[in-house]
Amino acid sequence: MIMEPFEVYRYYLALRLHFTTDKYDVIEQRGRVRATKNSFFKRKDLLAIRRVAETYSDKDIVDFLVANFVSGDRWGGVFDVEAKDRYQGWKKRIEAISYTFKKEIDKAVLFAEKNNITFDDLYKCNNGQHPPIVKMYLRNDISIETLVILNKLNNFTDQLDQDLKDDLVWPDTSRIIKKYSPFLEIKKDKYNEIYRRAIGSF
Repeated sequence: MIMEPFEVYRYYLALRLHFTTDKYDVIEQRGRVRATKNSFFKRKDLLAIRRVAETYSDKDIVDFLVANFVSGDRWGGVFDVEAKDRYQGWKKRIEAISYTFKKEIDKAVLFAEKNNITFDDLYKCNNGQHPPIVKMYLRNDISIETLVILNKLNNFTDQLDQDLKDDLVWPDTSRIIKKYSPFLEIKKDKYNEIYRRAIGSF
């Protein structure tokens, strides 16, 4: 089923507010935004919105936008030629999320072992620098999904929000982790077991 372009636009506005601002929560607001059809039809980017509506089914629209917003694209992929590839990559990660998580936790364990630090040290700042787990994400060694799951299990963002409050990169990363969290539903016991087995003696 194809979604009307105006409805795509409303989803786009709601999710953009959700992922790029601290105050708006799309879940709490149930996607409510101020938008009229008159203002929509006057937009210069109308064709881009129409293209998304015509390309994806109504079930895929939200996933497409979320996938692109969590990648760091402030426009949700609406104007980006690479948006489709990002969406396909996101779908593959989500379809194999437990495998991806285990593989990336194993990678983090290996990093900790090589650097003679504990797994808990991966969450800690050193002299105001990003902690190793964040550096791994910024280097694309681990995915945003793994960071979100780790935060669900360990809630490391609250401390880093204090330690890195003046950092240029962390506030946006922290926001994405928190705003993405309700869209990434997991069985916490299952992932906690994967996590505990992976870190072993750590």
